[in-house]
Amino acid sequence: MKMYIDGQWVGSSSGREFAAVNPATGEEFETVPMGGEEDVKAAVDAADAARKSWRDLPASQRADYVLRAGLLIREQLDAIAKVDVQNVGKPIREARREVGAAATAAIYFSGMARRMYSNVVDSEQPKKFTMVVRRPVGLVGVITPWNDPASLGMWGLAPALVTGNTVVFKPSSNSAVISAELVKVFEKVGLPKGVLNMVTGGGGEVGEALIRNRRVDMTVFTGESATGRHIAEVNAPLFRRQVMELGGKNALIVAKDAELEVAARAALYAAFSSAGQKCTAASRIIVEEEVADKFSRIFADLASKLVVGSGMREDVDVGPVISWSQKEKALNYIEAGEREGAVVLAGGGAYEDEERSKGFFVKPTVFGSAHNDMKIARDEIFGPVTAIIPVDGIDEAIEVANDTRYGLSSAIYTKDIKNVFKAIDGIDAGLTFVNQGTVGPEVGAPFGGVKDSGFGMELGEEALEHFTKKKTVFIDYSYGDRPWYFGLPKG
Repeated sequence: MKMYIDGQWVGSSSGREFAAVNPATGEEFETVPMGGEEDVKAAVDAADAARKSWRDLPASQRADYVLRAGLLIREQLDAIAKVDVQNVGKPIREARREVGAAATAAIYFSGMARRMYSNVVDSEQPKKFTMVVRRPVGLVGVITPWNDPASLGMWGLAPALVTGNTVVFKPSSNSAVISAELVKVFEKVGLPKGVLNMVTGGGGEVGEALIRNRRVDMTVFTGESATGRHIAEVNAPLFRRQVMELGGKNALIVAKDAELEVAARAALYAAFSSAGQKCTAASRIIVEEEVADKFSRIFADLASKLVVGSGMREDVDVGPVISWSQKEKALNYIEAGEREGAVVLAGGGAYEDEERSKGFFVKPTVFGSAHNDMKIARDEIFGPVTAIIPVDGIDEAIEVANDTRYGLSSAIYTKDIKNVFKAIDGIDAGLTFVNQGTVGPEVGAPFGGVKDSGFGMELGEEALEHFTKKKTVFIDYSYGDRPWYFGLPKG
């Protein structure tokens, strides 16, 4: 594959490349350009040159490109989903949902082009008109992760383009191939050259060059909190606009009155979809002590029956983690959980059979009898590992849920309306799901976190606020003097 700069597919200026690896097999399947500072400069040059013509295009016409891209993704959904499976390892059923979500985001934001409402303010003076208008921020750097590359990529690209910004897109090296599929779709629908550019390569070189470029007016970043903090530190002296969607250590609370079978199935998907590699994954399941043993048995039994294997198989529930290093990280956390006294109720360790030992597979692991001071309950593991934490009542459950440096997603299963509103009011997180797992945001509602989970919101009408800047316009049509003008007679 190639990078995409100024409407052309090109190699890196240095000629360097790296290999894309299939996580299910450990085999290389594609070569990807290893971009550098010169490539970022070329991409920024192209986006800078295109910004005026793209900004001046009516929003409805900009939206037509994004709408056609969304519809084309729907037409090609299965083919793009298979690239998603090959590149990042997720099961084909999940890949179809993710790619479908990318199409939905494009279609949704294309409609928002006709809803970029400004407003009129009643002036304090007669014969004076006051209004607020929206303009694009300018040139946006969109930096995306590998866990949901199609959907998260479109979350940044679609609103940026519809609102009149040009983009330099830097996808994760682990998901560059599927990210290129998004760019190909925009190319096929005739997006003008320079409006969207993609540079592939490492964060330390490409990402750093992008955020250091002073012509970039806004950064959109999804990834780990430490990297987000570094980007924020670079942005601060530049007074640059930014949206950060960072890590999570998300709690799913199970009340004693909950339908335990239903809650367990929801928690299973929330914990182990994408092999637990979601910023919204339910990596802590906080259960009222009265039902903790029963819930743990149900949940562990379900986890032990999950089908783990190559994502190309229709019957597979959980695929591999993204890389060898991510596999080692998850296994190290499993060892840490055992050392600290948590009990492995299901899974634990890697697979040793011939097929799965070649890839980056980790057994879906359930820890019981955990407490919130353990490493497995404090750190974002980003793997198929979750911990069940017993508590004495909903008030304690909320305290434990909040006892983390993160604040992205949360959930509660209960039939008691008092518990529902306690959770809504008490949990310090950007999202709270009631009788649903911690995963599954919807494109029409804002998405984002608090504390170390970031700031700023993606999706929904909130995105328009981030990707546009407002200007207040005062029009005095009296053509006369105002009483406070200098030089008028006194009294």
